[in-house]
Amino acid sequence: MAKEADMPGISLSIPSRADAVRWACLAIRGLLQGVTLDDEEKYHVELAVSEAATNSLRHAYNGEPGHEIGLRVSIDREKVVVEIVDTGRSLDPCLLECACLPPETEARQDSGGRGLFLIREVMDEVRVGRVDGRNVLRMTKSHKGLK
Repeated sequence: MAKEADMPGISLSIPSRADAVRWACLAIRGLLQGVTLDDEEKYHVELAVSEAATNSLRHAYNGEPGHEIGLRVSIDREKVVVEIVDTGRSLDPCLLECACLPPETEARQDSGGRGLFLIREVMDEVRVGRVDGRNVLRMTKSHKGLK
């Protein structure tokens, strides 16, 4: 996985709070305006960002405020690369590879457990790694060009 300096683009940090995840979604929505993706594909990228940032908040930081979640976006003529970065607990790469849709039951009370599955379904490539002491979830979506 490339280091941060190897990926030109736009970076921002949001606080580890549920309401701040929306800021990351608004940022990616604006950045995608210059990319040739249809509305459904743009929604998929935004959904992946929302799920990844929420997972970072919930699992890497155990829902604790006071931490940062990084969003890095790089757009070239063929693809959009989005990275969600945190310094919390690492994601086991096997969880990403084995992510499947959890069974629906009437007893199921939470709405969680679908994030990694959704991310894998809507993005073209998803990788996870650790770079310079940070967890990096890299999601790639191909597109037909820039506007």
